[in-house]
Amino acid sequence: MADNSISLVVISDRIIFNENSLKTFETLSIEDTKLLFGTLFLNLIENLNRNQNEFDLTIYAEKNDNDLIQTELSTINADKGKLFFYDSEPDFTFLSTKIKSHMHSIFVYSDVMGVSSLSIKEILNLLNTDENTIVIGTSKNSSVCLIGFNHLTENLLKAIQFAGRDYSKLLSLLKSEEHFIHTLNRFVRVYNIQSFKELYDDLSQKKSIEYCSQEMHEKFTHLFVEYKDLLK
Repeated sequence: MADNSISLVVISDRIIFNENSLKTFETLSIEDTKLLFGTLFLNLIENLNRNQNEFDLTIYAEKNDNDLIQTELSTINADKGKLFFYDSEPDFTFLSTKIKSHMHSIFVYSDVMGVSSLSIKEILNLLNTDENTIVIGTSKNSSVCLIGFNHLTENLLKAIQFAGRDYSKLLSLLKSEEHFIHTLNRFVRVYNIQSFKELYDDLSQKKSIEYCSQEMHEKFTHLFVEYKDLLK
């Protein structure tokens, strides 16, 4: 596979770092909401940078995080990649113009746990074919966590844009196109109390060290201790 034939795109569909603008998560304080989603985001970037393939990293975030996100990325000494910002919601047509030269692309949402360098390798192996192939990563509750593809089409872009991270809706919108679809149902998307519990259960397993470093674990542990009543 040629150098830079791979595009990894991290999409944040919520304000993460701007405490003046972010929406609090359940009963968490503003500071702890920032810690929760900021740690998910930085942990993901850290894992993607462990990928051994040459790739181009793009980060697509809400405009209110514009002045803060680079500072946060510097705390983990990660490849910052290319940064783009949207006004109200991600525009996948715009995003497509930034990745159209790549053979394989993977969109990963920033509120997801469980994406490791091995996950990326597995997805790229599935995409390494001449057939029109899509890989969808989902959570237990069928939320879309990531989407990998090797043929970028207008129909695919529209499906991603309008599915709203609903797996069933995404499949329905893709019916008009011939392709192979692989589904990996193993990730955690944090967006409500139940998924917060799933995050706790996931990080309690030894396997989580593959995609969550000890330093990141400690940050999540602080939240689990502080909000232990949510885990009952």
